[in-house]
Amino acid sequence: MVRFFIKCLLLAALAISLSVQAQTPQLYQQRFERGVQLLSTDVNQSVLVFRSLYEETQSPRVQLELARALYLSNQLDAAQTEFIDVLQKQIPITVRDKVEWYLDQIRMRTSAKVTLGVFQDSNPGQITSERNFEIFGQLFEYQPQTPASAQTAVNFGFSAEREIVKGSNTFAQIDLSTLTYESPDYNKQILDFAVTKRWQDDNYKDIKVGNQTMFYGGNFLYNMPFISSTLFFNRPNQDYYGFSAKAGVLDYPDYSYLNGPQALGSIFYNHNINENLTAYFEVGGDRTVAKESAYSSTGQYVTLGTQIAHGPTSIQLNLKASLSLRNYSNTDPLWGQVRKDNGQSFYASLIKRNLYVYGFTPVLEFSYQTNNSNLDFFSYNKFFFGLVFKNVY
Repeated sequence: MVRFFIKCLLLAALAISLSVQAQTPQLYQQRFERGVQLLSTDVNQSVLVFRSLYEETQSPRVQLELARALYLSNQLDAAQTEFIDVLQKQIPITVRDKVEWYLDQIRMRTSAKVTLGVFQDSNPGQITSERNFEIFGQLFEYQPQTPASAQTAVNFGFSAEREIVKGSNTFAQIDLSTLTYESPDYNKQILDFAVTKRWQDDNYKDIKVGNQTMFYGGNFLYNMPFISSTLFFNRPNQDYYGFSAKAGVLDYPDYSYLNGPQALGSIFYNHNINENLTAYFEVGGDRTVAKESAYSSTGQYVTLGTQIAHGPTSIQLNLKASLSLRNYSNTDPLWGQVRKDNGQSFYASLIKRNLYVYGFTPVLEFSYQTNNSNLDFFSYNKFFFGLVFKNVY
């Protein structure tokens, strides 16, 4: 009788155990979904949910959400620790991209995001290979005033932001991008100052008001006050899509005929085919209204891309191809025709996604760009090849 009673207890315990094990994945999923919901309503409670769930599951997916919750609750040091730990694991391309994006945001808010690169540029001045042109029935020979040969360029990028009022999600930002060539005639610097209001939960939205300044060849080229916005939406299957728009007013002190408003926008979608393969699509356009209508233009482009990774080695190839059109509004005063351009660009980069040298990832980059115009003077082609170090953490 005692033996029978013990046997019944053991069978009951086993049944309960099997029932609990069967329910556990479902319970984990319910807690996970609860944590995601809390990201937009009570982020501190979301941290507690994901921390407890991660301690039980040790799942990289849960750890990623824990890191995001810590980030949204302004626990930046703790969030950075979790994000960096996630990077050391076998994770899909799109997840790694998102992790590095969050690390960029943390670094910009706590120190600065830095990019360093060295490039070989085959045609830094985008100079046509043609040398003989006809203007109003007269033949003339074109001799570029600046060197038309390939040159080495050094790239430096710097971005930083600080929250204006703690907890307001409103930031003062500075962005600097430079290209320094062997010949200073081609040197470029772009400087942005802006104030950004940001909304973040499972998705991302911002609105930015600022001013962009560009220097070219050591001289001030233009100034452009602007307003822009980006909307970024994540899907449960790791896909994402979004929209961006920007409007500004160009002011060229030495080329006043180019002055006027400019607006541009784009939509994009990234599809996660599997953990080592993605497909990317983007379409966009712009409209520039210059003081002299001959220089007003409308442009459109479409971009297709993919990311291909080899899981065992974490080597990743990124590819993008773009087609563009640009039509001008009136007859060019020098060439006597309305300018029409079409262009193509191709980009490739090779990166070992789990290789970090003092927090920097080395990336081999190659790009080829060609512009075909009905006015031969504006036709050109060029390629870039270089090594870039991107500061991940």
